[in-house]
Amino acid sequence: MSRLPPIPDPLDCVLFDAGDTLLAPAPSFQGRFVAVAADQGLPLEEAAVDAAVADAVRAAAWPDDWTDPATQREFWMGFYQDVLATLGHDEGLELAEALFASFSDPASYQLFDDVRPALDELAGRGITLGVVSNFEPWLADILALQEVDHLFATVAISGVLGVAKPDPEIFKAALAEAGADPAATVHVGDQLVNDVAAARAVGITPVLIDRFARYPEPDDAHRVEDLAGLVQLVKVNAPGNGQRSG
Repeated sequence: MSRLPPIPDPLDCVLFDAGDTLLAPAPSFQGRFVAVAADQGLPLEEAAVDAAVADAVRAAAWPDDWTDPATQREFWMGFYQDVLATLGHDEGLELAEALFASFSDPASYQLFDDVRPALDELAGRGITLGVVSNFEPWLADILALQEVDHLFATVAISGVLGVAKPDPEIFKAALAEAGADPAATVHVGDQLVNDVAAARAVGITPVLIDRFARYPEPDDAHRVEDLAGLVQLVKVNAPGNGQRSG
């Protein structure tokens, strides 16, 4: 068994991915998918959608360029149609358009229940917080609508910066704006390449958040199921708490 890298001691900065880490469509990706389909006259079972989405996530060829709106649209339209095809609906273009419109609305998103308490606690410990996400520019609108934008010293969005994970430059931009040392930073995200491997490549300690049990045994990375787990993981490493990990 591989030995996990230590959490930085002291820990000065925590960076977060956005989608499936801090936030998701409301009431859930699957729930919104079902609701939009129902509005379009197609009843779907949420459990079936859940399984089809999980399959599509595992099979997805994520774009190399996550900075171009046309590329993003092409990916998501294909993703929605793949999910619909798995559910037995091959002619899903019109519904995919409706799904794309719904999932592109900042008001359609909400924070996971554990996020606000975790951010408040980490910020209260003096830890600098930031976001590094492959997302459209309107991620900033979601954070403002959810009233957490003021908690972040940096929000590095691929659609704004023109550079996307796993490119190290998006992490370097976030670190520079936050005034953070990568050796004293943790990055939390839900993808093995864009979050775990990419953070490690720039000297940041990665933590995989696996809310949906997609990666039960990540390679050489700490794994948490929610942000309460992250708070516990880094608890003894917060600046000024007089404790150190052994």
